Amino acid sequence: MSCPARTVNVTVRNTGTQNEDFGIEKNDDTAAIPGELRPKATRTIAVKLREDRATRVTVNWANKRIEARTLKANCKKAGTSPAPSKTRTPPPASLPHTGPDTMLWARAATGVGIILTGAIIFWYGGIWPRRRDQMFAKKN
Repeated sequence: MSCPARTVNVTVRNTGTQNEDFGIEKNDDTAAIPGELRPKATRTIAVKLREDRATRVTVNWANKRIEARTLKANCKKAGTSPAPSKTRTPPPASLPHTGPDTMLWARAATGVGIILTGAIIFWYGGIWPRRRDQMFAKKN
């Protein structure tokens, strides 16, 4: 496995006397990799894996599974991350603080606004259904 790129090489051989179609599939919702081999030919295909997840790589021929393996790329744990480019600086560990320290005042204002809105809704709910005039005339 090539760790910075998280790739694994899959080698497929055709030992027959005619051209054969094959496919390499992964269980991570990516498209299958189709291919065709001439008689007595060998082909190596690089398959990219996801980091820290088990990926099932399957080689199919004529809708039959020829071989399947479960592989896992642990490149971050191995400490083999790619070297940083000379033209780019690495990103900072955290963003700088650029705003004023008004978080406490903003939370207090939000709380007061919620209390006032609740009081207005509670008050209006108490007076809304009352009517002074009758809706329907009384039957005599």
